[in-house]
Amino acid sequence: MKKVYLILAAALFAAACPQQAEGQSLKDLFNKKGIEGIVNTVVEQMDIIPENITGHWEYAGTAVKFTGDNMLMNAASELASGQVEEKLDEYLQIIGLKEGAFGYTFNADSTFTTTFNKMEFHGKYTFSPEEDTIELNYGKTGKLKGVSMKTMVSVTPASMQLLFNADKLLEFIGKISSSVGDTRLGTLSSLVEQYDGMKIGFELTRKNE
Repeated sequence: MKKVYLILAAALFAAACPQQAEGQSLKDLFNKKGIEGIVNTVVEQMDIIPENITGHWEYAGTAVKFTGDNMLMNAASELASGQVEEKLDEYLQIIGLKEGAFGYTFNADSTFTTTFNKMEFHGKYTFSPEEDTIELNYGKTGKLKGVSMKTMVSVTPASMQLLFNADKLLEFIGKISSSVGDTRLGTLSSLVEQYDGMKIGFELTRKNE
């Protein structure tokens, strides 16, 4: 189980401190999730191992995160991440990447399938437990020939988040949707280039068999 002591400590501190008139408390900076929600998130986080990601996962929405060790800078980036998330959601809806139309299946033999509008793209994945990442390789044939993507992963019993380097994900979206050169994709690319340390990706929910 991953131990996120910094987040838990900050959450407990936020609950103990009253909100100041001059500005927001730390509790507010955590998207107003509240102490219970934050603690539950920490408790539910599972190790990034094959047993915990094997199964069918359906797209539930976009995810944007700024990486780095500076908690205050990351908190200040929430407005920017919300802007990118809104634009990304808008674009993905247009090309048909939405709930019920996109998802992943991870198998115990290190193979996976990406589904998009009834199309299937197969590949193999490799774990890096030290980094909590997975390398997705789509192989040497098919529409995604040669595409390889590293994703940061977080998983709970019911949900999973995949976060990619923005340029790699935009390349993937362009290929999977045949929208390379699309002006909206270009606009989205220009938007994410404004921010350093940004990861963008997908929120997924586990599909019951």
